[in-house]
Amino acid sequence: MTDAPKQVHSELNDDLRELASLYALGALPEEETTAYEAHLNQGCQLCRAAVTSFLEMTGAIGLTADPLSPRSELRESLMKTISMVPQPPAGRAPGIMYDKDGVLIARSQEMNWQPGQLPGLFLKVLFDDAQRGYTTALVRMTAGTRYPSHRHAGVEELFLLEGDLSVDELSMRPGDYCRGEAGSIHGEIYTNAGCLFMVSSSNHDEILA
Repeated sequence: MTDAPKQVHSELNDDLRELASLYALGALPEEETTAYEAHLNQGCQLCRAAVTSFLEMTGAIGLTADPLSPRSELRESLMKTISMVPQPPAGRAPGIMYDKDGVLIARSQEMNWQPGQLPGLFLKVLFDDAQRGYTTALVRMTAGTRYPSHRHAGVEELFLLEGDLSVDELSMRPGDYCRGEAGSIHGEIYTNAGCLFMVSSSNHDEILA
């Protein structure tokens, strides 16, 4: 299977029809589904129309069969199984798989990147601790992005996952960990080629420059 298309198309070909049909059937792998949905959200009207057509077709197929009532014992077993599967509450944020009794599990792949306060800065909030005023997030900085010097209102922990990141002129590599104690000051943070990191920090840090 080819990668999901990234541009808006002017003509539908067999590969694009195949992608649209597999998406409508829910048969694309998770990563390809995410990429294809991103493509649809970019506004490709041809692919949107193809998906809509295939969805209508798959729905119509179900109407061609004569309805049958399941055996009572089968229906009872099925309903019992469904009731035992944890169901996400209505209105739960995308990517939050489980949030109950003080335990939260987030799937970052299902979250959308949100623009940060500065150009070139994007984030996925994994957890927003409103009581402590802390946020844990994945942060992506595009090439050449700089974050100004700031004073930490609380402990900050940063783990570099991809790319390059310089903190106080010290170059970090993927796998490196940086911790800033409450009251400490970070000089300007910047990336040359772009980077991805996870950070847990106070929402009350003070920008100094």
